[in-house]
Amino acid sequence: MANGFWAVLFGVYAAATAVQLVVWWALFARLAFRKVDFPLDCETDTARLPPLSVLICARNEAVNLAANLPAVLTQKYPEFEVLVIDDDSTDDTGLVLQALQKKYPHLHVLHTGPKTTPGKKQALARGIAVARHEHLVFADADCWPASPQWLRRMADCFLKKQEVEIVLGYGPCLPEPGLLNNWIRFETVHTATQYFSFALAGQPYMGVGRNLAWRRHLFGQVGGFSAHATLSSGDDDLFVNAAANNKNTAICLAPEAFVFSEGKKTWRNWWRQKIRHLRAGMRYRLHHRLLLGLLALTHFLHYFLLIVLLPTNFGIISVAFYAVRMASALPIHRKILCRLREAHLLIWFPLLDAFLAIYYAVLVPRALIYSDDLISWK
Repeated sequence: MANGFWAVLFGVYAAATAVQLVVWWALFARLAFRKVDFPLDCETDTARLPPLSVLICARNEAVNLAANLPAVLTQKYPEFEVLVIDDDSTDDTGLVLQALQKKYPHLHVLHTGPKTTPGKKQALARGIAVARHEHLVFADADCWPASPQWLRRMADCFLKKQEVEIVLGYGPCLPEPGLLNNWIRFETVHTATQYFSFALAGQPYMGVGRNLAWRRHLFGQVGGFSAHATLSSGDDDLFVNAAANNKNTAICLAPEAFVFSEGKKTWRNWWRQKIRHLRAGMRYRLHHRLLLGLLALTHFLHYFLLIVLLPTNFGIISVAFYAVRMASALPIHRKILCRLREAHLLIWFPLLDAFLAIYYAVLVPRALIYSDDLISWK
């Protein structure tokens, strides 16, 4: 009877590991081995570039706007506006924006008045309504583009296929010393690996609001933010989840189009941020939730059952299965890390990948019962 029980557990472990191998080679390998996108010819295609409206929603972000907004305003792009939506700030945000407007005439400011709802969806919807152009690019006040070519490389993606209406960009965290920063950057890469790979497989399901572009008419098509208006988060990923399909979505992996931000400084703040993100994920389309749930469950089971089976007769073969998965994941992840300019994290991959199983076991169930009212708006 005992041997039968352990045999069943090993069967589950083997199945979970097999699913993980399929995920790495059939899904994540699409991103790892994707051909490099070369920029379009500048002289030939400049006339085709659409005018852009860059939208940044800010609440009490005077310091960040003063530090980061000039890098957005000085983009090398033929025609664009930067619209900052001042979401009822009580600090010097208004004064900072007034000073910048004197130097940059393409900076426009929308003051939304008293704040009546949590999150930034109401303010962002007003900004979308008054933006001057059809093609919208989104960023956050605490972010800065990697180069003056950010807008150009994002807009290039709209030109490569006529059907493209959504462009998913990448938003890495600034490298800093410490375990927390290494973990945040690893988890950021892992999240990007999933949403980029799913998009390449024809199943786009999310994007990040600090580096995202889409055409405004989609906002009306999906009913704006009405489907998740009571949720303080989800203005980026839930919108993409509703509007994206296998034809209208492209990804931008050009390093000069990355948009950087600083990672959270404490585990508590990171925890609250991830809870908020996971809460939004509970509203994804059913098949996306099932696929992502399968990925998380098999990742957890691979490590949990490995530990359980180690002292049994199945211990050696279980270690062999672990070695096969790791031998598959390492070369694929190395290419992804190099592509996303995080190659120095490779040495930590076995440890951080195992820690990801703990993350799935602890944080995801917590998100299911966490009250959204307790999550403050950033």
